[in-house]
Formats: sequence, C-alpha cells, structure tokens
Amino acid sequence: MDWGKRIDWKEFDFADVPDEKDYPDAGAVILLDEGKMEILTTSQLPLSIFERHRIVKIMNPRGHRYAFVTIPYSSQSRVENIQARTIAPDGKIYLLNKKNIYDVNLYPGFIFYSDQRAKIFTLPAVEDGSIVEYRYILQIRSHSLWPVWNFQDYAPTIKSKFTISAPSEWELNHKLYRIDLESSVTKAPSGFKSTYSWEKSNAPAFKTEFGMPSINDCIARLEVAPVGIKTWDDVASWYHELAEPQTKAGRGVKAKALELTAGLDNNYDKLKTIYEWVRDQIRYVAIEIGIGGFQPYPAEEILLNRYGDCKDIATLICSLAREVGIDAYHVLVSTWQNGMPDTSLPSPLQFNHAIAYCPDVGENGTWMDGTDKGAPFGRLPWYDQGLPTLVVGKEGKGEIIFTPRNPADSNQTIFQWNVHLDANGAATVQGETRYKGANASEMRGMLYYASSENRKNWLETFLAARCPGAKLDSFTIAGLNPTQDSLTITYLFQTPIFSIPYDSEMTLRPGQILAFDLPDYFRSSTRNHPIQFRFGTKSKLNLMINIPDEWEMKTSVSSDSLTSQFGSATWDHSIHDKKLNIRIKSQLNGATIQPGQYRAFQNFIDQIKARDLREIVLQTKK
Repeated sequence: MDWGKRIDWKEFDFADVPDEKDYPDAGAVILLDEGKMEILTTSQLPLSIFERHRIVKIMNPRGHRYAFVTIPYSSQSRVENIQARTIAPDGKIYLLNKKNIYDVNLYPGFIFYSDQRAKIFTLPAVEDGSIVEYRYILQIRSHSLWPVWNFQDYAPTIKSKFTISAPSEWELNHKLYRIDLESSVTKAPSGFKSTYSWEKSNAPAFKTEFGMPSINDCIARLEVAPVGIKTWDDVASWYHELAEPQTKAGRGVKAKALELTAGLDNNYDKLKTIYEWVRDQIRYVAIEIGIGGFQPYPAEEILLNRYGDCKDIATLICSLAREVGIDAYHVLVSTWQNGMPDTSLPSPLQFNHAIAYCPDVGENGTWMDGTDKGAPFGRLPWYDQGLPTLVVGKEGKGEIIFTPRNPADSNQTIFQWNVHLDANGAATVQGETRYKGANASEMRGMLYYASSENRKNWLETFLAARCPGAKLDSFTIAGLNPTQDSLTITYLFQTPIFSIPYDSEMTLRPGQILAFDLPDYFRSSTRNHPIQFRFGTKSKLNLMINIPDEWEMKTSVSSDSLTSQFGSATWDHSIHDKKLNIRIKSQLNGATIQPGQYRAFQNFIDQIKARDLREIVLQTKK
C-alpha cells in the first residue's frame, strides 16, 4: 500500500468517518484499534510476532495527545516497520519522517535501571479534524502471548479487534472482564495454527473518577495466561526456579544473619530485627533487566550493594531468616493500585509486587514488605492488605493466601489540643497529633527523608490550614526513626485568629481542626465506578479551650451523633470552670461503595461536614 498517495481502508469508508457533532463530548474517536499476535514455532528460534494498527480521528485540542505515540519494547524484542501518517481534513497526507522516531528509556524518572525501552514519535501536521494512523511490528524472541488487550480507551472506540494465531496443540487460557463477547475460533488440525479473535464495536470512552478502583478492575479487557501455565502450582514452580537459587546465603549473608540475631533467643525477636535492618538499610530502587523483571538478584549481591527492588528485598529477608532457622517464603502480590488478581486465571502477569512471609512466626504468620520505610514489623502497608497473594512455598508449592486487612479503627488520627484563648480571639495552643496504623505509615513516608527545616515548614502549613496565621514556636516528632506505631507530633504555636470577635460576640468552629474535606471530592450527582477507599480510618479531636474571663458561653452545650452503613460520627460539648471541652469522633469503615449507594454516601459525608461547620458562640459578660 502506498501510504503517501491514497487511503484504502477495508474496515470502513473514508466518507463515513464521524465528526465532532457525532461525539460532542470527545476530544478524539478511535476508528480502529487492532492487534494481531502470531506464535511462530521452530525448535531453534522461538519467535512471536505482534502487529498493531491504529486509526484515530482528532476532533479538538483535547484529542491532540493521540498524535504522540509510545511503543514499548525490551531486550527480548525488536520494533520493526513503523509506518505513520496524518490525513489532513482536506485529504492531504503527511508521512512521518523516519528520522523523527526516537529511541528512549521507557522509565526515565521511575526505575533506576531498565532494559525496557520505547520508540516514540509525534505525528506531523496535526490539526482539529485530522486523522492519525500508525502501524508497527514487534518481534519477541520467545513463545509469548500478548497478556492484556483493552477494548476501551479514554476516547470512544468504533472498532477494537484482537487476534491470536497459535499452534493448534496449545491450550489458550484466557478471561474476559467487564465485557460480554463471543470469541471467533478457527480450530486447525495438529501441526497447523488455530485462530482466536475478539471484536467489539462502539465501545464507550473509559471515564475516570476520583476514588475509583484500579483501572484494571474497571476497564473492559481480555487477559491471556502464558502458554504452559494451568495452575497456581505452575506459577509458583516457575517463580521458585527463578528465585530459589538467588535466595541461597553466601558468606556475607550468613555472617550478617548471625550478627543481627546475636543474643536473641526467640524467632519473633530474630525476625523483627532482620526485617527492621533490611527495611532501614537496603534502599529501594527498581531494576528491570531482561529476566530481572521477574528474577531477583542473589541475596549476597543485594547485601553488598545495599539496594534492590521489591523482589530483591524480599529475597534478602528470606535468606537472612532461613540462616537462623526461620522458614520464610517469597510472596507475589498485586497491590491495590494494580487491581485485584483473578484467582481463577493462574498467571504470573497478574502480579506487580513481591513481599515475604513467615508462617510460623506470630499468631497467624508474619507478612513483611521491606520496601515501605513507614511500615512497622508485623504490619503491611495498606496497598498490600486484604488481597489474595501467591505464597511460593517449599519446593515451589503454591498457595493462595489472603493478606490480613486491619480494621478501620486501627488507622487513626488523633488531635489533642489545649488552647489558651485571649480576649481578642488570638490563642496559644499546646497540641499533639498522633497517627496510628496506615495513617502513621503514610505520614512517615512523607517525613522520613525530609530535613528538619522541611518538616517545620510542612507543620506550619498544616497548622495554618486549621488556624490562620499560625506561628510555630517548637515541635518534636516521635516514632519516625526508629519506626514505631504510633507516630506522634507535639507542638506549641500561636495564632492571631483562633476565634473571630465581632461586637459583643466571638465565634469558634472547632470542627474545622479535623479538616474533613471528603465531601469536596464527591460533588457530581452521578457515579459510574465504585468508590474504593485505600483504608478505613478514624479521626478524633479532644479540644480544651480556656475561656477568657471577659467572655461566657452563648451557645448551649450539646451532644450529637450520626450513624450509617458507611461509618459513624459523634460530637460532644461540655463546660466546667471556664474550660470548654469539645470531643469529636468520626469513622469511615473503608468498605467499597457501589454506584447505587453513592447518593446515600454523599448525604452521610455532607452531614458530617455540616455538623463540623457549626459555630460555638461566646458573648461578653452581661
């Protein structure tokens, strides 16, 4: 086909291409998104060929991002025969100049070193109403299957089609998610290739929403397991072959294990010491080189370098623990950000993370993620909790085990403030904010590497958001390093506007100290996706205000409460000897909220916000 001179599409007629009035809310429309995967079989050279073909109509500036194309590849693959062009609204064709295709690192700012690279280019002469079209071939030096095909994109897709051609003897293990499609199968006799294809017409644009689950849990897609993987034991055996030789301790690991556990006489203390040393002394860096995307480095090398990625850190924990007689195993995890793994489709490609597990330490075993500097021993970070994981046990035996999920009330933020209020509304505040559970881990992650000056600047901003003009006099932080639960920040500050005097009255809004802003993020009237909380959480405010002699209470003291399926809240005010005591508690349970529950959830959090904004009024003594 001569791309420079003519348009010859078999899928549709150029005259039938839609325009902006057909899709008024879209920045672009994907006319065709087609992928073809062919497995070529030879005994000497295993090879797979993936072909991609895309045609996109750009409607307005919001769709111009589709003119920028990224084609990922690795050391095991090669990108060939890139063809790309822009068809202007008047039908003129502009070809991509080959010299404008660039080869770059796929993860320049995220992964420390990787052989994952990309070809990138921008289509020329793009304007509103243009059509961009490109195709390429990816040669993969293995019998690989393209693991995921998404039938949706952020723009409407008129036709999405994916085809696999593989030896008829191979069993294709696959699943469809959030889409109901019949596959078209052409079975072939032994020695020939069978073809499997799926096609979706008029797929709506995929819309993102604040607080939604992982995209993998929401988008219409096809997922294919690697050939030869039929059970979770197959996956575990595969990973065991990669990781077990790397876990074997060398001289350095043996010595370090004995050094760390010297004088300790029980496995709990030994494992705790090992975990905390690895967490605090081994830097987390992501490294993906060839099979290194799955295979950890040798434990001896990780110890020597003092850095590694998640599977390296898990390997070192396992190696050190085993040297002191503690059974420790590799665990494959799909974090909350990556989406819930499907336990009915065994595949290593469902996982994006690795941690360690010791089944015989602790009441229900001990899970360890040494990549999170804020996670104390015995507690996983929130993104590892409540998930089905693959534990790679002895001799590569696999077992699906759910990680524990901590209850909402274990994740707390507690304010304890003693306020000396001046007659003009200014105040001196002796305060403490204590974080527990996931709240503490998140705060540690933010403060761990910050300098003292940056911590001070952050705390002043934090306080000023609750008390305008807050000026920090002093502060201390406990539980940050070494890591302990809880994390406690104690401070003394002054504020010129703790309350607002006006004529003979002065108003307070104590509920604003908790800064409950969740309603601000859920204002739309409808919801497409569920709301998935990272974790449930509990907030408390214990506030004591010393009222100036010139003032007295005008607002009557009261108590109030609110309860729903989503959580609860209480407000309690009392006064004694010129001391106003205010206690506010709220808890969000953290369960996933379905779109049908959205209105009720909105009402619940709006009611909390409204009660937090209620004023307490003081008046001058009569």
